[in-house]
Amino acid sequence: MARVARDGRRLRVDLEVDPSDDWDCPIVSETPDATDVAVNAVGHDCTVDVQPADGEGLVRARGEVSEDCLCRIFQGFGCVPHVRRVEDGTMLVTAYVDDRDTVRDVVGALRETLDRVRLVRLAVVEGPEATERVTFDLSALTPKQREGLELAVVRGYFDGDRDVRLGELAADLDISKSALSQRLRAAQAKIVTDAFDGDGE
Repeated sequence: MARVARDGRRLRVDLEVDPSDDWDCPIVSETPDATDVAVNAVGHDCTVDVQPADGEGLVRARGEVSEDCLCRIFQGFGCVPHVRRVEDGTMLVTAYVDDRDTVRDVVGALRETLDRVRLVRLAVVEGPEATERVTFDLSALTPKQREGLELAVVRGYFDGDRDVRLGELAADLDISKSALSQRLRAAQAKIVTDAFDGDGE
């Protein structure tokens, strides 16, 4: 059973993932587009019910849970993935995690086996009714801003107890420190503006 953070808060993370060419998952092998997916992975066996986006009947498929399976990766961090939809083979996956460290670890593990993993949204969820208090929508960022911010989050740049330097991240992206600094500032400003530019309390 997944543990809940002591203060009752959790993070909801939405990820877009593209499977690798040799990834044999029934979620995407049955249809490239789906509006809903139910997954039941037990042991080494996996059964999925996929609702094709064209409205045709529900498709049930079976597969084998391998080490690089999406469900296995999430389960390794005590998370349950929910595949919300599939578009052109790209899956939108939602999971609830305890902290940013887990977000970083999950994204890092997924990137070791999948072609593309993109952080789409983060939300702070708290209370017995799982109310979303603060939501960070990353879809408004430019591709370069998102790339820089994702790398900084995954590598732990914003964690005070981590020794990750801006120059290291800039070298990974093959850009200057000043260029990365500007991207991160712009991305953070956009996220903070969106978070507080609403009609909420």
